[in-house]
Amino acid sequence: MSPSICLAILLLALVSQSPASASIPGTSNNGFAVAAPRVPTATQFLQAHNDARRDVGVAPLTWNSTLEQDAQRYADRLSIGCNGYQDGAAVTASWVNGRRWYDYRANACAPGHDCGAYKLVVCSTVQELGCARRTCRSSPDTVAVCSYFPDCDYNDRPY
Repeated sequence: MSPSICLAILLLALVSQSPASASIPGTSNNGFAVAAPRVPTATQFLQAHNDARRDVGVAPLTWNSTLEQDAQRYADRLSIGCNGYQDGAAVTASWVNGRRWYDYRANACAPGHDCGAYKLVVCSTVQELGCARRTCRSSPDTVAVCSYFPDCDYNDRPY
């Protein structure tokens, strides 16, 4: 297993040079519009996971590029699973949304609902994370896969 890599990458805002946005009132950079910063996929996944973990008092994860490569290989092989989400933060938020179906006391999901992804996101034994996305063939949606280390025992409470 390679050493964990903790990502804290910020990208500078990109300056749009398009004529349609060249004269937006209120801009202070010589009349050019500033595009929203693009957040790297790794940062999106890691931050969203760590936000959910912080909410339940679990230690933050670190990024593992080997796990990311494993996740990418798996995502590239998947032929199903397009989920309607286009970035890592939104995908992770959909997994964390399973919290509403999780009964901590019973350590079970509400009947007819899935909360397994939520339990994995907040599992206290997991220390490292690597995620990847693949754009679907028929839409701009993505297939997202995360790999975790060490494994989490689904039979135990996550925290």
